[in-house]
Amino acid sequence: MQLLSRTQRTLYRMFGHPEFQYRVPSGPPLILERYRAVIDTASIPPFDEPLLLIHTAGKQLSYRPAAHSTQLSSPGLVSLLPAGVPLEFAIGGVGEGMLLHFGGQRRVPAWVTARAEGLPTTFMDNVIVAIGQQIASAAGQPHANDDYLAILGNALLAQLRHTLSHPAPAEILRGSRSATLLTHVAVQYVQQHLDQPLSVARLAAVAGVGVTHFSNTFKRVTGVTPHRYILRERMARARELLRMTALTVGEVAEAVGFAGQSHFTQAFIREMDITPSAYRRMGRVNSNTGVRRSH
Repeated sequence: MQLLSRTQRTLYRMFGHPEFQYRVPSGPPLILERYRAVIDTASIPPFDEPLLLIHTAGKQLSYRPAAHSTQLSSPGLVSLLPAGVPLEFAIGGVGEGMLLHFGGQRRVPAWVTARAEGLPTTFMDNVIVAIGQQIASAAGQPHANDDYLAILGNALLAQLRHTLSHPAPAEILRGSRSATLLTHVAVQYVQQHLDQPLSVARLAAVAGVGVTHFSNTFKRVTGVTPHRYILRERMARARELLRMTALTVGEVAEAVGFAGQSHFTQAFIREMDITPSAYRRMGRVNSNTGVRRSH
C-alpha cells in the first residue's frame, strides 16, 4: 500500500478523500486528485509543497494568506498555492476542483519552487484547465493509456512553466472574455479597492465592457448585483476590522470606503440589525456573527 505524502494527509483531513486520484507518469510525475466538498470556512495549515488548484465547478472560492488581503477564484480559473503559507478558505457551499501536486517537496521541479514563492496567485489559463480536464477524463477510463497521459502531463507542466514565466499583460484581460473572467477581474478590483469609491461604471470600465453588459453578466455569475456585492464585501471587511483591530468606528468606516461614520453606521445597522459598537462589544466572536440580508 502506497504511503500518503504529508500534503495528501493534510488534504484528506480538511476535505475528505478525493473522488478520484491518479498518478500521471509525466516527468516529473504528477498526482491529480479531484475533490468535491461542502465548505463554509476552513483554516488550512501550510503545505510542504506547492499545489495547483484547477477550479472546475461549484461556488466561488475566497482564500486569504495570514495577514494579507483576500483573493478569489471562480470556476474556470487556476490558482498556484505555494508551500509554507497557511490559508483561510471560504466557499459557503459546494466547491469542486482538481488539485495537482508532486507527492512531496523533494519531487517538485526547481522552476515550480522558484515561481511558487511568496503569496498564492490566481490566474486565467484555458489551456491548463482543458489539459487538466482531459487528464481526469482519460485517467478515468477502464484501460488508461499511460503513454498518452504522460504526454498530457508534460504538456500541462510546459504550459504552467510558460504561464509563470510570461504572465499575461492586463491588455489581454480586457479583450474578448468569458463571463467568468469578466467577473473575476471585477471582484479582484473590488477586493483591492474597498477603501475607495466604487461604482458599477468604474467596474465595467475595469472589465472593459459596457455598464449594462457588465451588470447582467456579473449578476448571472455571482447571483447578486454589483452594488449588492460591493456592499456585502464592505460589511465583511468592516466586521473583520471591528473584531480584530482597535480602529475607531470612524476609522473602520473610512477603511471600507464610507464617506463618514454616520453613513457607515446606518448601513451597518440595515445589514446586521446592530450598531458597529454593539457588534464589537459582543466579543468579536467570528466572521459569521449576525445575518446578512440578500436583496
